[in-house]
Amino acid sequence: MKILVIGSTGRTGRHVLAQGVQRGHEITAFARRPELLAGRDGLAAVHQGDARDLAAVRTAVHGQDAVIAAVGGSEIARTLIAAMRESGVRRVVMTSSRSVPATRPRLPVTLAWLFFREAYVDLARAEGMLQVSDLDWSVARGTMLTDKPGAGRVHVDFEANATGGAMQLSRADYAMALLDTAEDPSLIGKALGVCGPK
Repeated sequence: MKILVIGSTGRTGRHVLAQGVQRGHEITAFARRPELLAGRDGLAAVHQGDARDLAAVRTAVHGQDAVIAAVGGSEIARTLIAAMRESGVRRVVMTSSRSVPATRPRLPVTLAWLFFREAYVDLARAEGMLQVSDLDWSVARGTMLTDKPGAGRVHVDFEANATGGAMQLSRADYAMALLDTAEDPSLIGKALGVCGPK
């Protein structure tokens, strides 16, 4: 697949790039600071720009099979939806947080919303925008991300509250789940919760 990665210089995005190339995909990076990708072998292309800039995103999206947004938010969602509609590209996977729909465990969720309310409200808005778009969307809601080595497996469910797995999720494993989601047409139109393995 030809996959555009938005947020490709972030700590999760870098894993998506590397793993996507390893899987044999034609990976295009989109970044505000592409110089941070120096020495990154195997990329099909690198586009410089802000993910909220429609003209820049439109250029990068053209000719892709799918987009993985390794950074979420309503402004990015709005721009992506417009650019993808214009370009005829339909498949998009966007990151979000497991805390957005969660109600349990009550104390950690309450504390998370206390500290990150503005970000979670914006992620919820972005999810809603994708859900009412005509795109082939998926939302991957991650738990607490870490920079620990990947385990090569995750726990996935489709409930508001986690049905298993660990609260901590390595960014390497999250990137794996994002790529798995982009490759799996059965996950179109679904929001999945991604937890670390037990």
